[in-house]
Amino acid sequence: MTDTLVAEPESPVEAPEPEDFLPPHEVAPKAAKPEAKAYPCPHCEKVYDKGMDRVRKMNLENHIRHHHAQAAPKKVGLPKAAAAARAVPEPKPKARKPAGENLSLLVAGGAQFAAKAGYMPLANCLAFEAPAAGQAIDMAIAGTMVDRRIVQPFVGGAEKWEAVGACLGLPIMVHLCTVYPQMAGPLAEPMRRAAEEILVMSLPTIRKKVARDQKVAEALAELGHLDKAIADDPDPVGSIISGFFGAQDEEAASA
Repeated sequence: MTDTLVAEPESPVEAPEPEDFLPPHEVAPKAAKPEAKAYPCPHCEKVYDKGMDRVRKMNLENHIRHHHAQAAPKKVGLPKAAAAARAVPEPKPKARKPAGENLSLLVAGGAQFAAKAGYMPLANCLAFEAPAAGQAIDMAIAGTMVDRRIVQPFVGGAEKWEAVGACLGLPIMVHLCTVYPQMAGPLAEPMRRAAEEILVMSLPTIRKKVARDQKVAEALAELGHLDKAIADDPDPVGSIISGFFGAQDEEAASA
């Protein structure tokens, strides 16, 4: 037998570590930072080389915009459609409200003062022409400064307080006619207007009352089929209320 020699694998050769020749109390110098990029102005000798890169760019743009406005890039405006959409529409002028009816009340007020002073022919004349005088004054002042500053705001406020004025004015006018009988003629039309306004405002309340009375009548008719005493009583609701005080009335009668 022949002996066979097997070559052993060679171990990898490690690179020698670099020797540190620095003394133990010294530190290796850090790598130098790259130099900051400078931004010179293409239109003058101004150079921006300090601060952060973004700040230098911004300073250069502002410099060109303020000191070289002709060379600065123009801002792109909005398209015509977008500009029209952003445009705020002008407020439309408010429609003028006719004031003839309200102005006629002033003439009617003049008739009341004339009647109170004892000038009945003048009072009757003013009361007669009050509607026409109100329309004539309204046409004469339409569009003037007096109309815009005084009459139109007064008309708007009068519409809000018309119902309240009718409720307060009717008893006052009735009292004036009682104290001064000669004012009955001039105040006839204003009292009629106030009464008509009160009727219009009372309509919703009257409707609710009629509907409620109808429901009560239907309920009593149904209860009459269940209780003969309710069916025979002409006023069952009044009898129920009288029953609340029945014991008290009996004690008062016995005393």
